[in-house]
Amino acid sequence: MRFARLVGPEGVPALGALLEDGSYLDVPRSLRAFRNAMGRDFVPFPLPETPLDAARHAERLKDLLPAAVAMLHRQGEYAHYVHPADTPLLAPLPRPNRILAIGRNYAEHAREQGASVAEEPIVFLKASTSVIGPEANIEIPDWLGRVDYEAELLVVLGKEGKNVAEADAMELVVGYTIFNDVTARAQQRSDQERKHPWFRSKSVDTFGPMGPLLVTSEEIPDPHALRLSCRVNGELRQDDSTGSMVYRIPALIAFLSRWFRLEPGDVIATGTPSGIGPVVPGDVVECRIENLGVLRNPVVAV
Repeated sequence: MRFARLVGPEGVPALGALLEDGSYLDVPRSLRAFRNAMGRDFVPFPLPETPLDAARHAERLKDLLPAAVAMLHRQGEYAHYVHPADTPLLAPLPRPNRILAIGRNYAEHAREQGASVAEEPIVFLKASTSVIGPEANIEIPDWLGRVDYEAELLVVLGKEGKNVAEADAMELVVGYTIFNDVTARAQQRSDQERKHPWFRSKSVDTFGPMGPLLVTSEEIPDPHALRLSCRVNGELRQDDSTGSMVYRIPALIAFLSRWFRLEPGDVIATGTPSGIGPVVPGDVVECRIENLGVLRNPVVAV
């Protein structure tokens, strides 16, 4: 299933499930109507209000949402529970529990950075306050220096785990979306030279575009077989497969959970392929991942 966080009536965020015609079924409102008509036993869990909530209940919603749609059609009310296809979208997880980012997880990217592949995953945190949604502006302060795009597959966790075995790791994954790990490159290099953390260069406000949808894990049977690309002003800059990851998702989950407990709402930014480069105000960045859609963001000066 594919869930979106929408700009609903009067600007209030809404939860939508993507329909075949491109419109979005309002999940909590349609389930509430179904429960009111059929009885509470038909929806025996709290109504989901966010894409993460919905993804964690995806197995139940596979049957419940079609039943709700059928009931709404019978009542002649269906149109009142659907958001148009052109409804603006927000980041599916506006404030992730933690953004656990992986550095140099594609060998060619490591080489273009003048580095070798690390003996173990390189992990850093990125501030959740950096997250923005599709079509939102990437804002570059005029004092910041060079800023780069980095298209990445984002793994969304729906269960907690500690000391998770690789064989069991994918059970924690509830879905995927696209992430642009925008980086203040000049600041990052300066911090690296002084052996300082990367956190501030990664965490500037608006430097975490995410979306457009949260796609549940059953829709992506092999997350290591997805084409990933990035275009700037229509020009192809990055083009690779998620199969080129040095450390794959089960290995990353096992590694991270050895050091600290993973929790629902944590996300893992799995690294970017080669082809990174600068963006400047006036540019438009489009990150695309097969079966996940396109994440588009303009770049502006502030």
